[in-house]
Amino acid sequence: MKSCLEDIYALGLALGLMSLTVFAFGHAGLLSAPFLVLAIIISAVFFAFAVWRGKRTQLSEGWTRYDKLLAGAVVISIIIVVPLSLIPPMVRDELISHLAIPKLYLQKGSIYEIPFVGFSYLPQNIDLIYMVSLGLGSDVMPKLIHLGFAVATSLVIYFYLARASGRATALVGMLLYLTVPLVSNLSRTAYIDNGAAFYSTLAVVAALRWKENDEFKWLVLSSISMGLAMSAKYNTILSLALVSGFVFITCLNKKRYALALVNTAAYAAIAVIVLSPWLLRNYLWTGSPLYPLYESAASAVGKGEGVHVTMELAPIAKRMVLYDEGVLDIVLIPVRIFIGGEDNSIQRFDGVLNPLFLVLMPLAFIKRRGGDLKYLAIFSALFMAMAILSVDLVTRYLLPVVPFFVIFSALGLKDLYDTRLKWLAIILAVAAVVYGLNYERGLFDRYRPLSYLFGNETREAYLEKMLPDYKAVSYANRHIPEGSRVFLLFSGDRGYYWVRDYFYGDRMGKLLKDMVLASRDAEAFKGRLSAFGITHLFFNDELFERFLNDNLKGDDLGRVASFFNGHTSRLYCANGFSVYEIK
Repeated sequence: MKSCLEDIYALGLALGLMSLTVFAFGHAGLLSAPFLVLAIIISAVFFAFAVWRGKRTQLSEGWTRYDKLLAGAVVISIIIVVPLSLIPPMVRDELISHLAIPKLYLQKGSIYEIPFVGFSYLPQNIDLIYMVSLGLGSDVMPKLIHLGFAVATSLVIYFYLARASGRATALVGMLLYLTVPLVSNLSRTAYIDNGAAFYSTLAVVAALRWKENDEFKWLVLSSISMGLAMSAKYNTILSLALVSGFVFITCLNKKRYALALVNTAAYAAIAVIVLSPWLLRNYLWTGSPLYPLYESAASAVGKGEGVHVTMELAPIAKRMVLYDEGVLDIVLIPVRIFIGGEDNSIQRFDGVLNPLFLVLMPLAFIKRRGGDLKYLAIFSALFMAMAILSVDLVTRYLLPVVPFFVIFSALGLKDLYDTRLKWLAIILAVAAVVYGLNYERGLFDRYRPLSYLFGNETREAYLEKMLPDYKAVSYANRHIPEGSRVFLLFSGDRGYYWVRDYFYGDRMGKLLKDMVLASRDAEAFKGRLSAFGITHLFFNDELFERFLNDNLKGDDLGRVASFFNGHTSRLYCANGFSVYEIK
């Protein structure tokens, strides 16, 4: 099993190498099909060489009939999600960031600074892999890649559990993970969370291997994986802090006092070195390596108008103020997130976990209280606590610890199955999987991918049905002249389907308000828009009108009205979204 697990690490490193290669090509202005293909070849050669060097085990040996049935269920659970991954991109962050920014880079042929898109300053380890697919003509392949990261994470779970408790438990673990509603929902999108969770899980499992056999290569693999995790998503910095502490404590427990600081420093240093291309780039662009995470340190005033970070209230205070939650509500968040999650509701954590995990996870600790399980439990608890206290919590921010929830649950089922309550273990396992499959049925009902995939409607018609702004965007792409620049206002900043150049400010409208207040008349306001190269406006009519009435009064409101009456003409309106031309 060991060499097969090492193949998963080789795959992760190969994908990381591809991303860094594209990073280098992009900053050299070499974003074209031949160089993107070259990045694939470099990555494939590395992976093939790593696999060739190792001795493979025969995974087909010793499979029972029940193992094969479980393996078939795992394959089916993957196939079920594939149609949802084959429909056109339409989820919020795909259209704002993970596909939109790579598309802008490809249009210019290089990676360049985009000050108004704050997300472009975040590490893009996964996004650059998506850019390879976009550059070669597919915006569906990134979604399949994201699904692939979930499958790869489930394989890490498999190899861990197979070693700890046998193949059947390992297959149950894979099935539980792939049917977690949060995982299946993310796996139909071109988001980055599955990738970050994959690398974070690799880092934790390798650190446990290092603790067990003292092979330094596992510590190196863990630190490299951690660097790739942080290069995918900053929230895995929490994982770095926790695993670094694990390395330090492990050395102390083994009475290697001199090595405690050395190994911990080496671990953190390797991880940061892997992340360093992004840190260096941000430092050169903004004066702050972690911009926009610590945007106050940026040297350039006004950068990142598109960063949507609110620091006025702590996350816990926000829940108390915005959602009227009390102390008990806050204390119970670790439980509520399992039983009260709901998609598209920040108040309800914007995601769904499996509530049966609350029943299954404690079962693992009745017999197994020490060893790896203790460290995984501490890691998961501390990660959750730090996340709850440091961010406006949504469920996907906890994805790096969901694999460990699954490990606990699978081991709990195994321990229950080995008692006289075998029938109860089977019922709970089936119920957990059925819960996830029922959630996926809801996704099929909502998005109807089979109707689209069987050709019952065109891509254009499907997008018009699913995205309220798409009709107006499509009109603008066809009718406004090349060289135009569109100011997106209160329209969600979804830029991916725009062919024409676009620009947006902060989500709360501060930039627009400042421009109005600083203008003495409608002509001056038009001049301020022209200074940004803006030739057209695009906005959600209802939200735009509400913003104006809530934020402007008297002469200021009249100035905007005068501007629209005298200097613009409405070209098109559909589904509450309007396109205006500045005369």
